[in-house]
Amino acid sequence: HVSFLYGPLDAEYTPKERKKPERRKKQQEAESDNEEEEQPEDVDQNGKKKESDGNELSAVEKHIKVIRKTLYDRSGELRERAVDKSEEYESQLSQTVEDEKEVRKRTKKFVKENSQVNAVNCLFNPKSFTQTVENVFHYSFLVKEGYSGIKSRSLEEAKEYGGQPGPHVRPVKDDPEMKNYRQAIVSLNMKDWRDMCKAYNVEESDVPHREHGRVAKKEKKARKS
Repeated sequence: HVSFLYGPLDAEYTPKERKKPERRKKQQEAESDNEEEEQPEDVDQNGKKKESDGNELSAVEKHIKVIRKTLYDRSGELRERAVDKSEEYESQLSQTVEDEKEVRKRTKKFVKENSQVNAVNCLFNPKSFTQTVENVFHYSFLVKEGYSGIKSRSLEEAKEYGGQPGPHVRPVKDDPEMKNYRQAIVSLNMKDWRDMCKAYNVEESDVPHREHGRVAKKEKKARKS
């Protein structure tokens, strides 16, 4: 019973049950048919949106491909020079080493060592510390995938086969020494970057400088001001 000022009302109150809204299947199917598939949006350097088919490589993947091509091209140039010098090296070595197998082995090692690229000259960008870090970081993916390697050339190896001591990089093509590759974590600050660029006389890195990068834009603005 419900009570009012005029007395109790002799009636029972039954609240209405609200039905949950249900979309009809036909309506849902019609709407899904009318919906257009959205394509991923990409933004160019000017901030304008451009269409993308979803299959384009990311900026990181493109840069990794640039580093790999640069390394292969530079290593190929050095290998040609090493092959030209190998005859002279073998001739001088045969005067002190009688074992022919040892001479051939060390001559092959001479070509291999002189085909490697100085890592500082290849990856260190003297114009940008940020791009140097990006170059080293992106190169680590090539090492991880087994496409390239890095080693530290000792003073003894530099004296024996020529070239500079220190870190060197090289492409890898079915090299048995690289089957069990390893990675390491290295630290690099701006002081180390400046000192190494100065020590190895790096005026321009083998990996091209990216003019449209954020750092490059800031440097241009600073020069104008």
